[in-house]
This record gives sequence, structure tokens and C-alpha cells, in this order.
Amino acid sequence: MPGSDGPGRSIDRQYSTGAAVNCYPLIERKVEETSASASAPAKINLWLEVLHRRADGFHEVETLMAPISLFDRLHIQIEGDQDNLEVMGEGAPSNDENLVMQALQLARQTRSIPPLAIQLTKNIPSRAGLGGGSSDAAAMLVLLDELFEAPGGRVELKQQAALLGSDVPFFLGSGSAFATGRGEQLHDAPQPFLGGDEAHFILWIPEIGVDTAAAYASLSGHLTSGDSHRKFRECDFMEKSVWVGSLHNRLLDGVRRIEPALHEVANFLDRWHPGRWTMTGSGSGFIIAAPDQEVAKEEVQSLRSRLVEFCADLKVTGSVARMVLEAQLWRPAVS
Repeated sequence: MPGSDGPGRSIDRQYSTGAAVNCYPLIERKVEETSASASAPAKINLWLEVLHRRADGFHEVETLMAPISLFDRLHIQIEGDQDNLEVMGEGAPSNDENLVMQALQLARQTRSIPPLAIQLTKNIPSRAGLGGGSSDAAAMLVLLDELFEAPGGRVELKQQAALLGSDVPFFLGSGSAFATGRGEQLHDAPQPFLGGDEAHFILWIPEIGVDTAAAYASLSGHLTSGDSHRKFRECDFMEKSVWVGSLHNRLLDGVRRIEPALHEVANFLDRWHPGRWTMTGSGSGFIIAAPDQEVAKEEVQSLRSRLVEFCADLKVTGSVARMVLEAQLWRPAVS
């Protein structure tokens, strides 16, 4: 069995040069002989433009994605006579509907994998546009490859990732990326990305979730076409003085139409931080750019205080104060 070289072995494949190569730096992991653990990061969309609906039912998009310092934890252990998934935290199913289990079933189509005890600790809010389920699935593919090497190597994992979801391939990459197609075609992010400095954000996650299909459907009849699309400019995300005012998400237009509470959230942010916030993914998470970590932490406390009055005055149903926290751009070490 691959991985039989003992506890604490390297997480990376060894090539003829003797050098270790970390093929999946976004998924930090530790591998033992019969078990493996990983941290699965969240992502944010700094830019998202929806171009048109494709013949296969998906939408053609252009999006700039970045990993942030918020992680789920995944542990797998060869154990028992049947698979067992234990989920700690809210928002993720503990059955075959979980993308972690779907990743396992895909992997079993190409190799023999014994029953596993699986523990998933959820820290990334679900239905928030942060890619938690997709990241968990990518982490599962990587851990399974460590313990039971995929015969098709990286090509196989990328193919399986695309089958699992449009965002899953991103988490098999090396960091921030510009994505096209339905989000699975990855290209290098502008460099120096966000000016090459640390980037800090306030995350506001309302209690109200947004279904991805509903968010895209809400754009039906409202999509722009041809040259009227908002154009992505690499230079807008290469300088700190520019990128904070370049955040954009076309899906927000539709979400504001279908979710009155989130429309009020957007209005609130327009007043509170005009020009430096956007929604991430299909929502319902919002990101606000901050100049540094100290300011981000101060603004988290300020926002929490403001939300007490805001929620009291809100005249629509549904809580908008599920979670407010500070996060920063995560730049994984790439060997």
C-alpha cells in the first residue's frame, strides 16, 4: 500500500532528483501509515462576472479567487468494516450527500480503498460563498492520494475535482487564481498579487444562506452581453491603493432581488464602507477590505456593535448577524 514507509513520512512525492515536491500547497497535511489529516482553507471571490448561460446549464464566469485564513479540518483513518463520517460543527451533512463522501466514491472507481473512519470539523460557514464543501472535497482527494496513490496522478485528481464541483479544482492549485469556464479553468493571478502585501478582510456571514442555483437563476433576463460586460483588469489587483476599490460580484445583483434581508445588508455596507466591499461567491457572505490587521479587528468590534441596532431596525425576516470575524489572505508556502 502506498504510504507504507512508516509514520511521519513526507507528504510529498519523491522524484528521481530526490527533491520533495508539494503538488497541492493549499491543502496542508500530515500523513501517517494508516491515517492522514489536512487543513482545508476557505476562499473568497474578489471579482466575479457572469457572462452567459451555457448549453450544459452552467454559467460562463470570470472570477478572481483567493484563499483566506479560515480552515476546516479533515482526518481519515483506516478502520472498521464500513465507512463512518463524523461531522463536528454545523451546516454539513453527515451522509453520502457530503462532498467528502462523494470524493471517496470517485476515488474508489480507480483504486481499492478500505473502509475509513472520517472526522470533519467545520469552521467554514456553509452557504456563505466561502467554498467550504469544495475545499473539504479537495482535501479528501489529496489525502486519499497520499494513502492510496491515484494511478492517474495529478491529472486524475483534477478530473475528479471538476466532477465534484466548479470550485473544487481551485483548492488543488497553489494559491490565488483567475478562473474561467464554469470556474474550473485556472490561470495565474496577477502579480504582484494585491501589491504583494498582506491583505486583511472583515467577513460578515448572515444567518440567511443563499442557494447557488437560485443565485444564478436570479440573473435570468438580467445578464449583460458582449462588450457591455464589466472587464477584468489585472492591473486593478496589483496595487494596494487600487484593488480595495475594485471588488465586484455580478451575482449580488440577483441576490439583492431574491433576498430582502441581504439587500438591506448591501445598503448598510454602502453606507458604512462605500467602495470597498462585495459579496463572495453566490453569498451570503460579504467581505470588507481593511488596510491592516489592527484596523480589521477594530472594525469587527465596531460592526458587531452596529449590528445590534441594525438588526433591531430591520423590517424583514431572517437574522443577518450569524458571524462577523477578521481574516487575512493566506499565502501557502510553495516548494
